[in-house]
Amino acid sequence: MNVKIIKRWVFWAHLVTGLVTGLFVFCMSFTGVLLTYERQIIELSEMQYAVEPNASARRISTDEVVDILHQLHPNEHHIFIRWVNKEGAAIPAWSGKNNYLLHPYSGEVRRQGEGAAAAFFHQVTNLHRYLLLAGDSRAIGKNITAYANLVFLFLLLSGLYLWLPKRFNRTALKHAFRLPKRYQNPQHRHRQWHLVFGIWCLLPLFIIALTATLFHFTWANEALYGAFGESVPQRETHQAPADLQADIVPYESLFQSAIDHANSNNYADWYSMWLEVKEDENEARFYIDKSIGHRQELAYSLYFDTRSGDISKMLRKSDWSRAGQAWGTARFLHTGEYFGVIGQTIAGAVSLVACILVYTGVLLAWRRLIIVPRQRNTPT
Repeated sequence: MNVKIIKRWVFWAHLVTGLVTGLFVFCMSFTGVLLTYERQIIELSEMQYAVEPNASARRISTDEVVDILHQLHPNEHHIFIRWVNKEGAAIPAWSGKNNYLLHPYSGEVRRQGEGAAAAFFHQVTNLHRYLLLAGDSRAIGKNITAYANLVFLFLLLSGLYLWLPKRFNRTALKHAFRLPKRYQNPQHRHRQWHLVFGIWCLLPLFIIALTATLFHFTWANEALYGAFGESVPQRETHQAPADLQADIVPYESLFQSAIDHANSNNYADWYSMWLEVKEDENEARFYIDKSIGHRQELAYSLYFDTRSGDISKMLRKSDWSRAGQAWGTARFLHTGEYFGVIGQTIAGAVSLVACILVYTGVLLAWRRLIIVPRQRNTPT
């Protein structure tokens, strides 16, 4: 089989699979654009609930926050509290799936629920992952996006093969990497956009699509962990605690100890500190984060024995298994957050380019499958 025949088969496979999955690839790409700065926008929306710093007022204690949540939801036994390192910042807190923003001095509920911004991104995420399908149908939506993502990987690789110039010289590469100053017609413009935008964004789009397989397929996780000689860890189960009250050492004392530890370990500029209450008996976990979120290299977990107040364990990303570190890196390479705002911006930009690739690809396919055959059959 010669090269021309192979290229023809690859071309038609590229065209047909692109048409079949184009709508779903566009949906995932467009929602990826909308999710680019999700964390920053949610953070800004919560800042509007901050109050003026009051030097004479006492900030409510961690134990008081736990009591407030327990009074609101006495049957919930899993609590998160997020302290933001800014005077007057509202206190985000969760009791089970119930979300609140609390006044930092009075404990008054300033907002119940996730808020408009978070609710919007929640729906966008559901569209991105499940096509807004719910209940038993959610698995159908997840499978569609999972296999559409696999097809997208094929489209990227087959597109690279079809893009390869016949001869690798300066002139050929110049045409392959640069848009022309003028276009002969709309078809020429669409073709050049499809080829040039595609090659410039090939690598980041490939990374985004490849890392997405970890969220959908067991074999992808087994392959990643297997590459490091490890098994995929099983999800841990925890028994609900008998009560949420501190064992011996108050939660506020543990919080102050966590602050002292952060100050002594080059984390005095921490942005937020999460407290997870009663995930395990006689243990409180603090997650101390320098970033606005999702920068695992800039955060660490600190575990306290709630009976003695002693630190029982400290975990940084470097303390995880090699496969665990690789999974964590892949997770945030998918969103670009591994590289901070710059990475997020790149991920959002190439997701927008993916929308353009779908658009131009459909137009080119329409011309080849519909317009050109019509022209051939039209009498002159």
